[in-house]
Amino acid sequence: MKELLDVSWGNFISLVFIFARVGIIFAMVPFFNAEVVPRRITATIAFFLSLVLMPVVPPVQVRMDDLNVLSLLFILLHEVLIGLCLGLAVDVIFAGIQIAGELIGFQMGFSIANVMDPMTGANVPIISNMLYITAFLLFFSLGGHHLLIRALVESFQIIPIGDSLVHRGFLMSVITYAGDMFVIGVKVAAPIIGVLFLINIAFAVIARALPQMNVFLMAFPLTISVGLIFLILVIELMPTMMESSIQKSWVFMRASMALF
Repeated sequence: MKELLDVSWGNFISLVFIFARVGIIFAMVPFFNAEVVPRRITATIAFFLSLVLMPVVPPVQVRMDDLNVLSLLFILLHEVLIGLCLGLAVDVIFAGIQIAGELIGFQMGFSIANVMDPMTGANVPIISNMLYITAFLLFFSLGGHHLLIRALVESFQIIPIGDSLVHRGFLMSVITYAGDMFVIGVKVAAPIIGVLFLINIAFAVIARALPQMNVFLMAFPLTISVGLIFLILVIELMPTMMESSIQKSWVFMRASMALF
């Protein structure tokens, strides 16, 4: 009877650590961190996924007799940091898409018309919301969720529960990768920003040559029209961009776990 209780206690501790790593990922990835999704639903899905992962997770590298409050908190922090790393790999992509939408909306004059984003609960430009939903659908259609679950399973093989401390190389890789959200945003918005910049220069020259012409009334509809035309081009190119970003996030997840 005592052996049975010891096994149950050990399994329960393992489940708590697994749930800490899985739960923080679900708290960061798109859709599950949305305001419209109840937190209890997200927690329930993360809990059942943790139960599924229990048979394939290596046993805890800490003896049950050595566990105390301090070591328990340390291992939980260890699992939370790994979960943050995996969740960040996906969240950076969508943060970059939102930055691109804000840049495009500002250049097109749509920044004054904001809508409530159901995913984040914040007021964002219309273009940003549209690009975010498009990227979200492309993420699932390209199998990004499969790569995330695969990385989660492999993380327990590469970094067992309570196995090591955080190294400086891991932190530097996370900080470097987090800066890619601005790179993604500029890459997506670059075609539209470049074209609209040339249009603004052209209207500035016209306004200088013909001061009596009301350039503002002419520039506003033309800017919106040209911006929407090139926005269609950007959306057509988004599958290629999303595929490369997902592959880059997969490379980051494997490389960062090796540095942990």
